[in-house]
Amino acid sequence: MALPPNSTMSGINGTIGTTHRKKMMMHMTFYWGKDALILFTGWPGPDNLGMYALALIFVFFLALIVEWLAYCNLVQMKSDDVSSGLAQTLVYGLRVGFAFMVMLALMSFNVGVFLVAVLGHAVGFFFFRVVIQSQEKKAEMLAAAC
Repeated sequence: MALPPNSTMSGINGTIGTTHRKKMMMHMTFYWGKDALILFTGWPGPDNLGMYALALIFVFFLALIVEWLAYCNLVQMKSDDVSSGLAQTLVYGLRVGFAFMVMLALMSFNVGVFLVAVLGHAVGFFFFRVVIQSQEKKAEMLAAAC
C-alpha cells in the first residue's frame, strides 16, 4: 500500500496523518545561495541576506581563531612545566572545538561558507605563521648579532 506524498505513519497503532510542517531541504551538493542552514536551527534564516552575511563573517572569524590558537600552541611549547602543559591542553581543546564548528558549518554545502572558511584559514595562516613568525625570527637574529 503506497502512502500519499504528504502522509506519514506515526505512533505504534499505525495511524496515518498528514503533515503540515514546512521542511527545509538539506543540500547534499555544493550550491550557491543565501538560503543555507548554518550551525543552528533557523540560522541564518530563509530570505535574510543580512543574517547570511553575519553567518559568513562568523565562519570567517571562527576559522581565523582556529589558526590563532594553533599559533598560540606553538608559542607555548617552549616551557616544560605542568601548568604550561595544562595551558597547551586547554588551547588545543578550544582549537579542536572551533575547528569542528567550522567543519559543521561546511557541511551546509554552501559555496559562500566554503569560501569564507578557506579564506579565514588562509588569512590566519599568513598573518600568524608567515608575518609574525618572520618578525620573531628577525628579532632573534638581531638579538643574537648584538
